[in-house]
Amino acid sequence: MPEYRQDFLTGRMVIVAEERASRPYQFDIEGGSEPICPFCPGNESITPDEILAFRPDGAAPNSSDWTVRTVPNLYPAVVRTAEGDAINTDWQVVRPGFGTHEVIVDTPRHVLSLSEMTESEVDAMFRMYAIRIRSLRSEGRFSSVMIFKNVGQAAGASLPHSHSQLIALPFVPESLRAEQVRAQVYMERTGSPCPWCTMLQGELHAAARIIEETVGFVALCPFASRFPAEVAVYPKGHEPYFEEQSDGDLSECARLVRRTVQRPEKSTPWIKGRLAYNIILHTGPFDPEGVLSYHFRFSILPSLSRAAGFEWGTGLHINPISPENAAARLRLAPH
Repeated sequence: MPEYRQDFLTGRMVIVAEERASRPYQFDIEGGSEPICPFCPGNESITPDEILAFRPDGAAPNSSDWTVRTVPNLYPAVVRTAEGDAINTDWQVVRPGFGTHEVIVDTPRHVLSLSEMTESEVDAMFRMYAIRIRSLRSEGRFSSVMIFKNVGQAAGASLPHSHSQLIALPFVPESLRAEQVRAQVYMERTGSPCPWCTMLQGELHAAARIIEETVGFVALCPFASRFPAEVAVYPKGHEPYFEEQSDGDLSECARLVRRTVQRPEKSTPWIKGRLAYNIILHTGPFDPEGVLSYHFRFSILPSLSRAAGFEWGTGLHINPISPENAAARLRLAPH
């Protein structure tokens, strides 16, 4: 049974989930036949019963006729059935690992990267994201949700079929809470309603780190990028919640994210071999207190460098390519 454990000095929370060690791994299979992919059509019986799927009217649940499919994670980090007593001593904080962990199978086609998906497939994937977040928010049992994609072996993926993961938690993670606190301090100091809005105005004016912009969204390399070719995609207007966007805005955002992923993938010889990357959706916590200052965004983190001793020891990342140079290269990349 998973559980939350909190470091009493840093406040950092970890999840201990030994069930995750049993996950299948399908990269670099040597010899023999290809393993059966649990996410391909016709293999629905291998996964838990679906939570939601986009399929033609009248098609049976868990049948092979679908375009996007959401199922419970078979090897969850957190579970809805978590039981046990909480422990709270002077130096130990332990809580049952309550939450929900879902897998969103992005497309029935056996492709790895989001860039290999069609525009309509990415549109549908983003609509599924929004629907699932709204549904979990309405339950009233969770405080925050994160959706992420791990693409490629170096980015932590265990299966090569494009999929996303959603984890909803009964608390707000420390990193998100810290963002809220810093945003509140900034607002009180400057009178600005949103620090991200102020930042975006400056970035759009300077243009040095802008990669691409659409009517409502912008892709840029963050000023303090941790990794080479790190990119963030923001709505230009003040939007705390991804899940409250219209279908048109979701489509516009989805297509910009897709093009943004394509750029570093095609930026040879700068990037050699197949790109592995993580995509993270940061959206406002469910508790409305203090969230109006939040600004949702996507982080796209190519696996072009890895943390080593200095990074782990200090929390400071050494980035060998400035965000200005990265943005210049990405602007010129095909997409």
